[in-house]
This record gives sequence, C-alpha cells and structure tokens, in this order.
Amino acid sequence: MGLGQSLLGVLALGLLGTVILMMNTNTLDSGSSVETTEYIIMGTSLGISQLERASGKAFDEKTVSSDVASVTSLTAALGKESGETEATFDDFDDYNGFTKQVNGDTVNFRSADFLIRDSVDYVSISGNAVAKSASRTYHKRLRVWVSSAFMRDTLQFSTVYSYWFFR
Repeated sequence: MGLGQSLLGVLALGLLGTVILMMNTNTLDSGSSVETTEYIIMGTSLGISQLERASGKAFDEKTVSSDVASVTSLTAALGKESGETEATFDDFDDYNGFTKQVNGDTVNFRSADFLIRDSVDYVSISGNAVAKSASRTYHKRLRVWVSSAFMRDTLQFSTVYSYWFFR
C-alpha cells in the first residue's frame, strides 16, 4: 500500500469518527430536549391543577355560607384561617402563601421534584390591565409558580377570580 492510499485511509477514518461523534451529540441533545419538555409539561399540569383547585372554592371566607353586599364585608387579611390545611381549604385566598413540595413518588414521574408556590392578592381591572389593589375589591388574583431543578425556568400561572352578587 502506497503513501497516498494510507493517507486516504487515515482521512476516511477521521471523517467516519467525526460523523459518529456528531450523530451521538445530536442523539444526546434530542434526548435531553425530550426530557426537558416532559418536565415542563408535568410542571404545567401541576400549575393549572392548582389554579383549577383554587377556582373551585368560595371567593372569600365570608362567602362560604352567605352572600356579601359590600367589599368592606370581605376578608382584609388574605391567607388560610388558623387550623386549616390544604385538605380543608374552603375559599380562594387560603392559597395565599401556600407552598408545596411535590416529588416524583407523589406523581409517579421520573423522580422529578417540583416546588409549587402561591400568592393571592386583591386586584383592580381596567380594560385588559390587572393591577394589585391596596384595598379590597370583588376581584382576586392567584399566581402560581412551579419550579424544579430539572427545568431551566420557573413556570408562572395566573388567574383572576371575581365575586358576583345578584340581588
């Protein structure tokens, strides 16, 4: 075998090695993207479930068993009442300051750990703008943050829950 053929053989092996390395890198990148996407979907599911759970509760502690006709009758301090747990939450603002650690064993999902944090505040609505209100209103906003070491970003969800009183 001459020098030219040996050189072509070495170049062919180098090219083959480069192609194999690029294929492995692409495969690993695709697998990582799929896993990250799965974690984001799971985090989204947890966040939206939290919004839905809260929206199924009464608007305020004062509206659990009766109607209120004035915003001054609504609870001034948002948050759970003493002795309440997540299982006994009965109104929307009980989720203010609520945090929950969800691990992979709870949701049976690749051992991912998620942290859910909630915040509730009174808001005023003007057109499409929602702004935090210093006083009580007939509108409350729940914001939910879902984070995990398996996701790059923290997911944030928000909903506005309004109280309607019909005479």
